Amino acid sequence: MSWHRVITRRELADRGVVVFKRGRHQLAVLERDGRCFAIANRCPHEGYPLSQGTVDGACVLTCNWHNWKFDLATGRNLLGGDHARVYPLEQRGDELWVDLRDPPAEETRARAMTGLREAFDERDHGWIARQLARLCAAGLAPEDALPAAISWCAPRLEWGMTHAIPAAADWLALAERRAGAGRDRRSCLEDQLICVAEAVDHMAFDALRRPEFPFPAAAAAAPLDEPAFQDAVEREDADRAIALIRGAVAWETREGAARFDYEALARPLARAALRHYLSFGHALIYTVKLGELIARLGPAIADDALAAHVRGVVYAQREDLIPEFRPLAQAVADYPVATGEDPGPIPDAELDAIMGAPLRDALAWVHARATVYRPTALHDALLRACARAMLRFDARHDEASHVKVADNIGWLDFTHSLTFASAVRQRCALDPALWPRGLLQMACFLARNRSYLDPDLAIADARARWRVDDAAALLEQLHARLLDHGQPLPIFPVHVLKTCFAVERELPFASAEARPLLLAALRRYASATVKQKHARRDVHQAMALIGLD
Repeated sequence: MSWHRVITRRELADRGVVVFKRGRHQLAVLERDGRCFAIANRCPHEGYPLSQGTVDGACVLTCNWHNWKFDLATGRNLLGGDHARVYPLEQRGDELWVDLRDPPAEETRARAMTGLREAFDERDHGWIARQLARLCAAGLAPEDALPAAISWCAPRLEWGMTHAIPAAADWLALAERRAGAGRDRRSCLEDQLICVAEAVDHMAFDALRRPEFPFPAAAAAAPLDEPAFQDAVEREDADRAIALIRGAVAWETREGAARFDYEALARPLARAALRHYLSFGHALIYTVKLGELIARLGPAIADDALAAHVRGVVYAQREDLIPEFRPLAQAVADYPVATGEDPGPIPDAELDAIMGAPLRDALAWVHARATVYRPTALHDALLRACARAMLRFDARHDEASHVKVADNIGWLDFTHSLTFASAVRQRCALDPALWPRGLLQMACFLARNRSYLDPDLAIADARARWRVDDAAALLEQLHARLLDHGQPLPIFPVHVLKTCFAVERELPFASAEARPLLLAALRRYASATVKQKHARRDVHQAMALIGLD
């Protein structure tokens, strides 16, 4: 039975408000100026009883806990925020009856998505979490909200992709990981909601207060014209490049999701990403992550996500055009033909030497080893070197204030050597022609970080201090910490998240020499206190630039 007797009209007039409970429902039933209303008694903000609120002459109910105001007739929040549910009332003689039937599921979901959009636009984490919980109560999975969040975020990214959308792939991977191990359903759902809320919150943060920058219309649906696409990217013709990728997405989805082939798009995207030493490796990392995300959420997200990604590839800084990295282009052109002999593991002493080498020497080292080592073996050696460098990072640079802009180096810079290395292996395994560019750019990371190693920290001491005996236990500890990280700026926990998964993905492919180094480097980074704001550094550098004494 959906209709339930509540109270007589006379009793309600005498009492003004009554709390009515039936099953999971708890209502505040009110009478004001001859009109009767039924509204959910728990404030949708933090659950304070609305029966303790104040009603004005316009039938606006104020929750006196935080001064939220609701239209009693509709439940609409008049100040912005969660809306309250109202219930139909019917008078039968002197009795008031209430209809406790839930609205149709589609209506509930639509209302929850509308609320999620409002929460997204405010970047209110608590509100986002509540709306995701309401979606779950309406029968959806939390991740079902992500395609909409991507569509809200992507067009607002004026200069293209940020970490927010690609990182959702790792948040979903973490949610999946936490769903196992015999944990109870509520705990699994809580962790799942946390992961999706973190992903949505990061997208909201990066889009906050930004207008939309509409993507150009798609070109005709057709397989991607790679020469035209690469030419548009190289000429920084964002509109043309985006139109081409959107046309290619339309072609790939013309027969539905089952026929979508991300690899047909990922291959030219990866080639564009590695054509230059581009944006600190982000372009290649995002190409890989977006493939994982599309695999999880479906190709419906591909149009917005890849349009934003291509915009970012076009506008990304091309670091190989500055003097420090200008030797890279010639090193690519001169890359030798490998014999594939693999004479054995590259000694640690060689790796220590390349960690301290200037770029030209590092590139020459790659050339010399490429003649006798397969690309996978050389990748493993460079990966070992990157992990060793991370173990020897002088963390005082992360805290320093009175430094030049060029020396704004911190933990995040070092993590990119590992996350980029993982992306290099994944993409080059599918497109071996990219190995020279990928390996040489790994050497660029080593060269750029060489000045920030601790000269007094021996690698043996660092390995001993951060040694990991139980990889599974370390990863479980980091996963649990990420679910309640307490950091206000999403970029910082996301770097722990993506480094964690990059290391985990590389372990099965890494050599016996590389695996302990990767785990030790991850443990050291995850144990560090990372400075999230540099007030003194920013002002010091501003004064130097402007010329203030």
